[in-house]
Amino acid sequence: MPNKTISLPESYLYKSALLLSKINKSISVISLYEANKNTFIDISDFIDALNLLYVLNKIDIDFDTGIVKYA
Repeated sequence: MPNKTISLPESYLYKSALLLSKINKSISVISLYEANKNTFIDISDFIDALNLLYVLNKIDIDFDTGIVKYA
């Protein structure tokens, strides 16, 4: 969450919103990361943002195929 030390563009809330805007119908996790890797510091930063969307029930992830869908 953004606060005095973490600006809005550095927060997972902001980065998750950017990811959500890039998911049209369905996309693989790898393709989603490749399209947005300049937004994130590293892969763990990307996974944290993806987890936030999943916990908030904004996306569905098929863990067998690695496909992300807008919920």
